[in-house]
Amino acid sequence: MQILPALRAEALALACALTPAAHAADTTGLLTGTPRLACEATLCLSSSLRPGECSPSLEHYFGIKRFNHHGLDWDATVAARRSFLGQCPSATDPGMTERVEAISHGAGKCDADYLNRSYADTAYKWRKRGYRYDAATGTQEPLYEVQALPTVTLTQLPTWCVAYNDHDWTYELSVRYVGRPVMGGRWVKAEDYEAAQARWDADHSGQWALGWNFSMSDPRQRSAAFGGDGP
Repeated sequence: MQILPALRAEALALACALTPAAHAADTTGLLTGTPRLACEATLCLSSSLRPGECSPSLEHYFGIKRFNHHGLDWDATVAARRSFLGQCPSATDPGMTERVEAISHGAGKCDADYLNRSYADTAYKWRKRGYRYDAATGTQEPLYEVQALPTVTLTQLPTWCVAYNDHDWTYELSVRYVGRPVMGGRWVKAEDYEAAQARWDADHSGQWALGWNFSMSDPRQRSAAFGGDGP
């Protein structure tokens, strides 16, 4: 993938250097103020490469938040961020409306760190180690050896992340899911996938998995729910 097709990159670069609107430029002809920030944010949010020059525009973009009496109003926030990006003179070029829409929905919510944090859960690695007689109930209760496994349950990207990450105009934004939720999966950058998956396969096979069961619920809780019979 590339950050933007050559013509689009040129158009955005020119939008940041030249002005079609006199009120947005200084005496040198450079685009300034909010239109410049909007153009820079569009470029910076289309790439995983975020040099220091991106900081002002990204701080402005992610600082745009709208609230209601329940807290953050995501729909209103998306609309406000879309409006901000729309102030770049190139935002109305062919294909840019869709790109701005994808950025406003996906930026900040579709990287591996966000997905792993937002969809974190716990899986369980377990095996039975025998039985204990419960004199009060007159039943045999299974004894378990249980290990909790941090995991991420989301394995398919939301549609807005597909539109944002996997676009011809992006550079190294794609992510892929490694492993399995029931055995401790997670998201990684697409360029790291093959190495991460190979490492996960090596770490989660052989003696690590031999003789163990895996589930998304604690077998001790299920055993109690079924009167000690267990899974």
